[in-house]
Amino acid sequence: DQTSTSYLLLSLHRTLRTAAVMGLLWIRRSLEFQLELYASLIDRDGPHPRDADYEAYAKHLSPRKLFPFPATLSQMPERKAFIAMFGGVTLDELNEEVNREVVEKLRSLVTAWVPLIRTW
Repeated sequence: DQTSTSYLLLSLHRTLRTAAVMGLLWIRRSLEFQLELYASLIDRDGPHPRDADYEAYAKHLSPRKLFPFPATLSQMPERKAFIAMFGGVTLDELNEEVNREVVEKLRSLVTAWVPLIRTW
């Protein structure tokens, strides 16, 4: 009957809309988490990536009580390993120039993401 078909379509529309909103919300939370981690890598004297990762996780993902802290995150490498990986070089090839280039790219990324996250 027409009424039950309309009701089903309306229910489906609401469900899809809710799923889309939740998806966007989790994308935002993931970006906040990554933003905090990347920002911590800019400063040479910043926290160990493992500690920065834990702080970002506790601040942006853990309050939702949906995910426990992943054990793999506790095995995060040192900052220079991240910088080398982002720079596409090995640890042995990492030098001041590569470090500077990667840090500048991270700074640009963080600078671009901050206003996006704040207005989203």
